[in-house]
Amino acid sequence: MSFDDRRRNVRSLLFFVVALAGTAVVSFIGSFAGAADRGELALGPRYTPTAADAALPAAPDRRPGPRVALTFDDGPSPQITPFVLDVLQAKRVRATFFVQGENAERHPELVRRMQAEGHVVANHAWQHAWFPDLTSEEAESEIRRTHELLTELTGVRPTLFRYPFGQPSPDGDAALARLGIAGGVHWKWTSNLEGDFQCPGADRMVDFVVTEAADQAMLLLHDANDVITCSPDQIQYLPRAIDQLRARGFTFGVVAPSPVRSALNSGSPAAVVP
Repeated sequence: MSFDDRRRNVRSLLFFVVALAGTAVVSFIGSFAGAADRGELALGPRYTPTAADAALPAAPDRRPGPRVALTFDDGPSPQITPFVLDVLQAKRVRATFFVQGENAERHPELVRRMQAEGHVVANHAWQHAWFPDLTSEEAESEIRRTHELLTELTGVRPTLFRYPFGQPSPDGDAALARLGIAGGVHWKWTSNLEGDFQCPGADRMVDFVVTEAADQAMLLLHDANDVITCSPDQIQYLPRAIDQLRARGFTFGVVAPSPVRSALNSGSPAAVVP
């Protein structure tokens, strides 16, 4: 075999190796992007259950006594939501997620996980819009579009709606009435302590949750948007706060529609139930 033949063979082999490697890289990138589209990637921390977590009873805690609801707005996000769901699963706590439609569309598997693990999936509009500035058509679209997507993803019609920023509008209320959704679910926040979206850190977030806790309190927390920019360590408040509330005799419930408005939670047409 001549030198030129050997060189052609080497070139052919190199071309084949490069092409094969390129195909593998493209395939990996495509799989990575596809997983991101399905909401399967956890980009933030994950929670490892402790021995104390493993010793908790599997059945929901229905003991009498003060009961609070952990409510999470704006999600899902791959940075925060997987950790939150890990903690809730390990601690045997059900929560209420007020889901933002466009985030649910990006990460549908996280919404399905919420539903599969027994949490309440509720409506928080599509784009976190300021409802007082929306037209009637825009308000209707923000609510209905999210409502239809969450119904499709979970197989359950959402029955609760929380206005972005807690700001209602007559057009929004009219759309909620047409859909049969309990709207204007607020929260208890009577202290001057900072919330998680203000990035106070883990220690001060534990103080916030414990301070605001009261029988029937709906506690305002977040698992997307602003909190993603906070210190990655801040989310470690959640298991600590749950443990402290349990040590103080609290149990955990979810938010459900109620004909009686809750004065504790800014007149919300809802209650905390086991």
